[in-house]
Amino acid sequence: MMRRAIVLCRYAVTHADLQLHAVFVRSFATKGEDIKKKMDPKHVVHYDEILKVIHQPRKVLIDVRNPDEVDTTGMIPTSINIPLPHVKDALVSMSNEDFRKTYKRDKPSEDDEIIFYCRSGKRSQEALDQALKLGYSNSKTYLGSWNEWSSKQK
Repeated sequence: MMRRAIVLCRYAVTHADLQLHAVFVRSFATKGEDIKKKMDPKHVVHYDEILKVIHQPRKVLIDVRNPDEVDTTGMIPTSINIPLPHVKDALVSMSNEDFRKTYKRDKPSEDDEIIFYCRSGKRSQEALDQALKLGYSNSKTYLGSWNEWSSKQK
């Protein structure tokens, strides 16, 4: 029986080796559902809570999608758009005055409740991680994000 091999970087790799590699890689993969299960529940909000937040001006609802996405779909009422790559600068480097001029509201303090959302929840989790590392301990993510919000508004 003849064995087929592929030469990669001066090493012979058999089909069996590639199959084992795939199994090994999958063993470290994390599904989105698994991430949601591992998140601390105190940092997660759901649709019913968002319905209340839009009537509470002290809570800051931040859409971290790109402006072109927001222009196409719209935003949750009272939210502001700070694209994910700009979240850290907006929270740390931007002065209160510049924040107010740019986003038409006061810059949140480290004690304020900030809720991040995006299209499906992935970028909002990244924004949450950034905010928590920066000391914004009352930050949360709306995992349902725009997809859930827009589907329930119909």
